[in-house]
Amino acid sequence: MPPFGFRPGPPARLPFPVAPFGGETTRSYLYRLATANLIHPDDLRNHLTGTRNQTGSVTLAGLAAVTGRSPQGLRYALPELDPGADVVLKPAHVRRRVCFRCASRRNAFVFAITWKPVDTVLCGKHRIWLGSRGRSFLDQQYDVSAVADILHAQRRHQLLARRAGRTIAALAFTEAAAITDTWARHGRHHDRRDPLIRALAGRYPLTGKLSNGDPRTAVVTYPETVELAHVLADSRWRYPRPATRPAFGSFGRAVNDMLGIRYRHSTEPYDGLYRWLLQRHSTVNRNHQQRVQLAPSPS
Repeated sequence: MPPFGFRPGPPARLPFPVAPFGGETTRSYLYRLATANLIHPDDLRNHLTGTRNQTGSVTLAGLAAVTGRSPQGLRYALPELDPGADVVLKPAHVRRRVCFRCASRRNAFVFAITWKPVDTVLCGKHRIWLGSRGRSFLDQQYDVSAVADILHAQRRHQLLARRAGRTIAALAFTEAAAITDTWARHGRHHDRRDPLIRALAGRYPLTGKLSNGDPRTAVVTYPETVELAHVLADSRWRYPRPATRPAFGSFGRAVNDMLGIRYRHSTEPYDGLYRWLLQRHSTVNRNHQQRVQLAPSPS
């Protein structure tokens, strides 16, 4: 007689298999699969692992058995089950909610979570803003199909990822987003944001800026964030030559030329942009710089 908690053979097939979204997180897929079959996610995990131990690992073979899908297809769709996934996904990928229109076309739950490259912020088919990192609320997915600046910025973002590599592009974008968020909160360099605020909010706020914490801030600052990320990813500034003094003048001109603004570090010391340049000079390592320059660009 087999010991308690041991099940010989693969798990039985479920009556309602669910197709995963490309790049879906394992947790999201298991939740949707359990809900479609009217069982608790913990019970589904027990069924897949053959044990009541919640630390049991879900395998591609087990999922293939209960869904009738090939292990190869599941490995492609569920990257977390692929060995070495952490190396591939982080830091160049983030979790984003699936486009609600893509979900509705497949009769799927709109809270499905997928891994997306940092440089992919829109649904390519429906031009829907997919929200910020992590689990965004459904009402934070905006239709930007008529907002040309956002569509252009998405293409510029993907161009940056191809040129600088996704890892460097992701780091530069994260750094740039913190700076442009500060600009938005202080109402600085608002010329490019004004028409985007009107397009998304339907009106222009009396204060001239969105309220602090408004999720639309990430959308209206996206074009300037992408352009600033191009500057911060530039090896001249990201990996300056050791033992050289920060070139504030040249750096400022590069920022202003790329973004079309009039930025002066002497009057805007609060945003961290020039602190970023000083930090790069203080932490640059010649050997690390050479390794980065010689390393192949990730696809």
